[in-house]
Amino acid sequence: MTAVAIVPAGGLGVRFGADRPKQFLELAGCPIIIHTLRRLAACPDVSHIVVALPPTAQPVFDALLETFPVEKPITAVAGGAERQESVRLALAAVPDAASVVVVHDAVRPFATTELITATVAAARTDRAAVVGHPATDTIKLVRDGLAYETPPRPILYAVQTPQAFETGLLREAHTRAVDEHVTATDDAMLVERLGVPVRIVPGPRWNLKITHPDDLPLADFLWQRLVREPA
Repeated sequence: MTAVAIVPAGGLGVRFGADRPKQFLELAGCPIIIHTLRRLAACPDVSHIVVALPPTAQPVFDALLETFPVEKPITAVAGGAERQESVRLALAAVPDAASVVVVHDAVRPFATTELITATVAAARTDRAAVVGHPATDTIKLVRDGLAYETPPRPILYAVQTPQAFETGLLREAHTRAVDEHVTATDDAMLVERLGVPVRIVPGPRWNLKITHPDDLPLADFLWQRLVREPA
């Protein structure tokens, strides 16, 4: 009943404006992606990690692992142009013996061992699980700059990663998406299209995804106050 983690890290981070992909930028003296990998490796349920990299990043990644070792086996594959394609390509490297696949953002380095474990456990019970928390802002549906509807806030959740799924279920969801030319913003959306409900695992708001340049100083602030190694 092993779980394998997939880390889609194929983005080039052009919009971030840095001199390298944002997953390779440093946080507290260590590349963000290494923090993320170590978080996954610290989870006893995770036996192996598959990382989908930018096409030319393999030598850089290998050098990082030499300097910042991770205590679980890691397989690196070439990622795709979009996150969804990177996950699909990484799935091909997941052993058939893996009962659960955990998908986690390369630039979300704050997920705790407890949170990853809880998500895997929920996937084993309910087939699909995602970390999320209730929306605290009022959300508007907008078209052409004009708000036209306000969904009731109690039914809205902000969804994060990790997300965990039965391996066969996630493979089926990605195969269907390719066949039907569907693009989704996360893997749970693809699974939902199969009619499978996805369990929400309560997670903290500070499980930050480093997306914009001003997220880095916020991440550093959080790291200094919240994080203790190992994860």
